[in-house]
Amino acid sequence: MTGRQGSTVSEWAKCIAELRQKLQMTQTQLAERVGVTAMTVSRWERGLVEPTAGGYISLGNLAGPKQAWYFWRRAGLNEEKVRKARAGAGRR
Repeated sequence: MTGRQGSTVSEWAKCIAELRQKLQMTQTQLAERVGVTAMTVSRWERGLVEPTAGGYISLGNLAGPKQAWYFWRRAGLNEEKVRKARAGAGRR
């Protein structure tokens, strides 16, 4: 896949498109689930605009367990720190 200037689409853009296809959703359906517009999803998939941290977290929440951490890491979450925080919260 290439953009208008002939550049290759980013890995994150491909992963978003693959997730949407795996979920068998239209761009509009995914947009509704993530809380953005269909145009935003289109721009993500074309690599024109990268999702915000919140967008990546929402995408991770829709992805299966194996793929979720790809999106959550893109949001800046650290798997080890999250696990430690969850373990600490469980003791309270």
